[in-house]
Parts: sequence; C-alpha cells; structure tokens
Amino acid sequence: MRSFLILFISLLICVSQTASAKALNHYQLLNYLDNYGNLDLSGKPFSELPSGLVVKRDLDISRTPMRALPRGINIQGGLIATNCQLETVPPGTIIKGYANLLGSQIKNWPRGIRAGGYLNFTDTPLEKLPARLRVKGDLSVIRTPLTELPEGLIVEGNLYIGGSGIHEFPETMTVQGNIYLGGNAIQKWPKNLTLGGAVAR
Repeated sequence: MRSFLILFISLLICVSQTASAKALNHYQLLNYLDNYGNLDLSGKPFSELPSGLVVKRDLDISRTPMRALPRGINIQGGLIATNCQLETVPPGTIIKGYANLLGSQIKNWPRGIRAGGYLNFTDTPLEKLPARLRVKGDLSVIRTPLTELPEGLIVEGNLYIGGSGIHEFPETMTVQGNIYLGGNAIQKWPKNLTLGGAVAR
C-alpha cells in the first residue's frame, strides 16, 4: 500500500510539472529582466518564448522544459541552456556571444545560426554539425554521440572531442588553438590541417 501511494504521488508531481509548463509573453518577461538586460529564466516552468524576441544581454533557460527557441530570436549576449530540454535552435537565430548547451537535448545544430563565441555541446545527444561551420571560440563535443566533424570546420579556439564518437577527422580542418583528444584514438587525420597549437592525447 505504501509503495502504491509513493508511486501515485510521484505521478501527480510529474503531471503537475507538465501542466505548469507555460508560454511567456513580452509583458511577463519584464519580471525576469535585470538592469543590464539579462533575461534569467533558469529553473522556471516556462516552455515557450515569444517569436522575434530581442534579449539585450544573456539569456539563461537552464533547467527549464523549453524544447525550442522561437524563430527570429536575437540574443545580444550569450545563450545559457544547460541541463534543460532544449532540442531545437532554428536557422536565423542570432547569438552575439557564446552558446553553452551542456546537458541539453540538442541533436542538430543547423546551418544559418550566427553565434559569436564558443559552442559547448558537452553531454548532449548531438549527432550533426553543418558543413563549413566556423566557431568563434572553443568547440566542445565531449561525451556526445557525434561521429564526424564537418568538412571545412574552422575553430578559432580549442577543440575538445574526448568521449565522443569521433575517430576520424575531415579532409580539411582548421583549429587555431589546441586539439584535446581526451583519449579518443584518431584513425584518419586531415590532409589539410591548419593547427595553431598542439595535440593533447
């Protein structure tokens, strides 16, 4: 009987959390903006942002049930989306700073996203990056199922691949910093590799 009650209460909590997830309009956003223009929604139950949203500084949606960013969103700072349900960042998204997606549910990073800083996909189910991706900082795909890096990849910082499914590099690749293999054995190296730093195994 006690086990049944515990299971019933757990189910009620799950249903309650799902039901409480809700969209956020432009007026409600004002409650979560600070004086600098940062929008902090971390740990909040919001599942949707208004389309065409402009965030003057950082956007933090960590630990939220939000599955997708809206079309036309413009983030003038960084995107912090750690340990959340985020699956989709649409083409045309502008992120002036970094994108920290550690522990999110991102599987695909499509062409047409403009990001101005590092990309952190650590501990995500990431499966695909676009051809000729240019990362204006570090790129981390640590502990992801990603099996290949895109042809013509340019990383302006360091590249981290430890624990990923990557064991071959593309024909042409540029890394201006260091490559951290993190124990991954590389069976095929690029024919055209531009490396500004060193390789750490």
